[in-house]
Amino acid sequence: MGSAVRFRRLVVGLVATLAGLVLLVWLALWWLSPAPVEGQLVEYHGDAPVAGATITVRRQGWGRSEHDGQLIWDKGYVATAITDAEGRFRVPMPGPVWLVGSGGGRLTAEAEGFHGLAVGHVPPAADLRLQTVADHAERLPGGTAYLGWDEAGEPFGWSFLDHAPARDLARVDLYPLALSREPLEAILAVPEGGGLHFVPAAAQGISTPSWGHLLRYLDASPEPPTASRLVLDDTPGTLFLRTPQGRHAKLAWEPGAVTAMSGTVPGLDTSSERLLSLRFVYRPGPGDELPYQPPLRPLEPVRAALLAAHPEEGTSAMGPRTYRLVVSDAQGGELERQRIELTPGVPVDLASCAEDAPLAWRFESLRLEYDEDGLPRLQLTLDGERFGHHSAPRLVSTRHATVFEVQAFDTDYRRHDLRVRIRELPGDTGPAGCVAPP
Repeated sequence: MGSAVRFRRLVVGLVATLAGLVLLVWLALWWLSPAPVEGQLVEYHGDAPVAGATITVRRQGWGRSEHDGQLIWDKGYVATAITDAEGRFRVPMPGPVWLVGSGGGRLTAEAEGFHGLAVGHVPPAADLRLQTVADHAERLPGGTAYLGWDEAGEPFGWSFLDHAPARDLARVDLYPLALSREPLEAILAVPEGGGLHFVPAAAQGISTPSWGHLLRYLDASPEPPTASRLVLDDTPGTLFLRTPQGRHAKLAWEPGAVTAMSGTVPGLDTSSERLLSLRFVYRPGPGDELPYQPPLRPLEPVRAALLAAHPEEGTSAMGPRTYRLVVSDAQGGELERQRIELTPGVPVDLASCAEDAPLAWRFESLRLEYDEDGLPRLQLTLDGERFGHHSAPRLVSTRHATVFEVQAFDTDYRRHDLRVRIRELPGDTGPAGCVAPP
């Protein structure tokens, strides 16, 4: 009897000890666990709280793979919370502390009708004020502008109309004058008629920066961009630009990401000796509001050139226009050149004036129409004895030639491909008709 009592006491003692150890382990782990992340999500422009948003914290560490159960070092752990009516949230650091550690995680915020935020790494016990902006129905074009010096030391700048860098500084909207790295200093300039204004990041009232924040929040320059050149250093901020055509853009000056020693230049057939790359948003038509709505996409250069030619008060007059039409063969030899005037909605038939071409053709129903944006589009029909080409309406500007590729055949069905290039001629350009090749 005495041994049974002692056994029961031993069992009870062991159970109590184990329970105590479990409690101590739990308390230790609780004590060592990272503190949760707290904060508030508001709309940037009016400070209104954003309710119902999903706040997510992600960490990586050791754990078992969900695929095959093997031990892996990069298992993902996720914790989420929903903002309340005041936009407030509290998210624990996910994952067991003995596998993931006591460090922070990466935080994102998603709310219907608002920009998503990727804040990046946040430490335990962080108290964040997150600012988002409403989604925009209007999506402006954008991308990355490249400017610098090529291997020969010649400068090149960026053209918003061409969505490309160019060596001809008369065709660009922004170009560099000087660049030093230690300490960082860049001098940027605009051609006559353009202007610049820089707003430091600290002056924009952004409490917790997120990716894209230098383009995200400030939609218009607080001062008219009038400086012909600016000196920029290691201070991050947003660069507002007015082009010589009166169009507006904003560019992100990110000192840690804008410079490169050398490399190929997208859109330019050269390598760079020194290179600057700046993310931008551009408004091709009138107005200075530049809302950032990713993803950013390039704008067709012909369309950009036509929109830049519109007056500030709206669309241009939709009247007659004069064009130069050039036909060349597959080897680039010019076969004919004509100057034509087109009235909207009135088709024009033209006889070819090519004299040495190996085949004959004529132009039928060459037509000018204006689209819903007030931009001119040409439709071309090229008719030969053994071929015919009918194009869809295409944009044509004074800055860029629009090219129509034609598969043509002579009477013996031998192929003689043609290229028809059409460009608008500005102002009074003389009488219509055939023009001798240059």
